[in-house]
Order: sequence, then C-alpha cells, then structure tokens
Amino acid sequence: MIPDPIRAQADAHPDAAAVVTDAGTWTWEDLDARVAACAARLEESGEARVAVVSRPSAEFVVLLFGALRAGALLVPLAPRWPAAAVEETAQRLGLRLVLGEADLGEIARPGRAAKRPVPPIEASQPWTVVHTSGTSGEPKAVLHTAGNHAASARGVSARLGLRAGDTWLLDLPMHHVGGLGMAVRCALAGAAMAIPAPGTGTAEALRRFRPTHASLVSTQLFRLLRDDPAAGAGLRAILLGGSAIAPGLLDAAVDAGLPVCIGYGMTEATSTVTMTAPGADRAALDTSGTVLPERELRIAADGEIEIRGATLAAGTLTDAGLVPLPLTPDGWFRTGDRGALDATGRLVVAGRVGNGFVSGGENVQPEAVEAALARRPGVAEAVVVPVPSAEWGARPVAFVRPSGAALPDGLREALRETLPPHAVPVAFIPWDGPDGMKPDRRGLAEVAQRRFKV
Repeated sequence: MIPDPIRAQADAHPDAAAVVTDAGTWTWEDLDARVAACAARLEESGEARVAVVSRPSAEFVVLLFGALRAGALLVPLAPRWPAAAVEETAQRLGLRLVLGEADLGEIARPGRAAKRPVPPIEASQPWTVVHTSGTSGEPKAVLHTAGNHAASARGVSARLGLRAGDTWLLDLPMHHVGGLGMAVRCALAGAAMAIPAPGTGTAEALRRFRPTHASLVSTQLFRLLRDDPAAGAGLRAILLGGSAIAPGLLDAAVDAGLPVCIGYGMTEATSTVTMTAPGADRAALDTSGTVLPERELRIAADGEIEIRGATLAAGTLTDAGLVPLPLTPDGWFRTGDRGALDATGRLVVAGRVGNGFVSGGENVQPEAVEAALARRPGVAEAVVVPVPSAEWGARPVAFVRPSGAALPDGLREALRETLPPHAVPVAFIPWDGPDGMKPDRRGLAEVAQRRFKV
C-alpha cells in the first residue's frame, strides 16, 4: 500500500510550496483541496478512463493526482497529435472522457466539501497510460501502476538527493513518462513543482523559479548553454535524457559548471533505470551510470540490455484489454537496446537494435555514425537514417544540428578518417533538433527519402 502522496504532504507540510507558476503559489493544503475536488468530479462522471490533451500546467498536476485518488486511469495524449489520431486512440482504448486544456480549469478548481480521510492506495492500482515514441513500429500504450511510479520516483530521488523544500522545474511534456515522473518525485519527496508558462525559454525559467533540480533534453541544454549558462548556477542536479547527448555538449556543460547527470530509461521501465550521480567526473558522463534502487539490469549473450524490477510496467493496453509485457522465461524484459557494463558496473549504451541497417553487405549502426559526427567541431547533434538504394540496399543520410549558424565544412572527409566507407553519410542535411524528447527517426527517414535517390 502507498499513502496518497498529496494528502501525506498536506498533513506534514500544509503551508509549504507545492506548485509554483507565474500566477502564484499553491501550498500542499491548496493542492490537496483541488485534488480532492477533482477526484470527486471524476467519480461523479462514472468514467474509469480519462484522456487529457494538454501541455504541462498546474491544473494537469491536479488531474494527475485526482485520477490517482479516484482510481481512474489517466491517458495523457500529445498536444501535437492531429484530431483524427486522438479520436482513433480514444475509440481504441475506450476513452469516452477526453479533456483539453480548456477543460482543466473547471475540473481542477477547488471545492467546498469538508476534508475527508483518504485511504492508502494499492501498489497494483492502474494509474497512467503512456504511448511510446514508436521508434520501431506503432506506438504502444504502456500502462503503469501506482507502484511502478512510486518505485521509479524513490530510486531517482535517492540518487539525486531530492528532499522536502527543493524545487523541480517541470519543463518536459506530460504525455511522456519522464514528465509524469517529475511530478511523482516531487509529491513523494515534498519538493515544489515549478511550471513555466508555455514558450518560456529554459534559461528564463531557471532564473525566474530558481529550482534545485531540472530535467532537460539535448535541445534544451544546447539552448541554455547558448543563451545564459549562468542561469543554472543554483541547480544541484540536471537529469539529461530523451536521446544521446553529444560529447561536445557535455564538455560545454561541465566547463560551465552545470551539475549534469546522464540517465538511461524507457517507457516500459517507468522512466529512468540507470543514472550517474551529481558531481560525477567527465569519464562517468560518457556512460549512463549505474542501476538505481528497485531495478535490475543485465546484458544478454547477444548484447541486448535486459531489465526487471518494481518499475517494470504492468503491460500494454489494447482494444482487447491489458497485454503483459513479453518477458524471458526467467522474468527479464528485452529492451531492444544494445549495451555493455564497464569495469565499475556503469552502463554504456551502444544503440537501438532496430536502428541498424545493411549498406553494400555491411552493417551500419546509426548511433556509431552519430557519435563520430558529434565529435566534430561545429556539430551539436546528429541523427543518421537509411535511404533505399538500388545499388547498395541502403545508404546513410545525416541530419545535423550545427552548434553555429551553418553546417561545418568537410564533414564527409573528416568522417572518412574514422569510419569505414559504407558508414559515411552520402548527404548532410541542416536540422533544428527534435520537436519532442526523442528524434523522430521514421519521420526523418521519410524526409530523406523524398529528397534523395541513391
């Protein structure tokens, strides 16, 4: 059993800050009153499953914990999804209540009912459904329980030293498990959630809210270092994730004194599985750190990373019901990522199993080419995708986000010094970086195929 996290903080620290926005601050007592009213409205609706299409907001936080208290399953959907995709998902998963941003103010407003006792929550209680990024095949609707989220939060908070009185900047999409995880960590630890208004730059948000912790993707870190690295001076930890971080970007972050931590995780594991600790040396940041509490990790004979533990999701939700995750006979989940453990037990991720392709009879692992590109001056980030070729089967094309105003010259010649000929991209396309937490490899491959015939 798990104590209701919002009620627990309201009892322990009623007047402490819980949610901080440009509009003001809600205490834990304020948040608890809103969560109680939201839970009552959800119960009155009679709907066991609720979808929400919204950017991060204080009202979203109310709905997240209101659903937990009401025993409703919350399904956050990406605001960038077209209406047809939202409708199809709602029909497939039996979602009759779909809330947009305009609806959240009403469902999250405080009520006038007297404060009532809140019973503890079963760890097995379904809580959220998060769609995977769909890097291989169609996105899956992964169901997480209250116990999954709690175990994930405990492990991350222990590694990062999150405690009551701290503040975490909630600046990642809440339809990703990483965004939900930040809210759960804060609720369990008693840390405040700082939520900037949409469109606020990372440096501006850091200066405005002065958080102790933040989660950033590569693009956000790049812009922070470009715009105002001193804005992160008060941070004790920056958890980086979403996709691989270029070595040059890490060098710049370390040189700027930013307390970056590298993590490895996935939706099926309720976010982070391994992580470096704040203050880790530069060599450690070339790895994904060691396994967090309540998780286990091993490398299979074929090099694939396998995981198990309390954070492993209950399964995937389909129109036919809940389908458990596929496990090995001894209970391990095969992640689809290749990796190895170094001599100190730190994870080194080599790349996605499904990303590799064959060019002229030779294997190409895009992540290896991307790493070689990221080591070049003037390259902030790169994604390599295959383009069909009648002669070669496939050829690599690179999308490159430059660290300056334009792509550096001589990339192909430089890569020929370190990569075999079949792995050197045949074209380099300027790119602004991912729109979400991870690059859309399938979308980029489609763009490349339209532009190039090789």
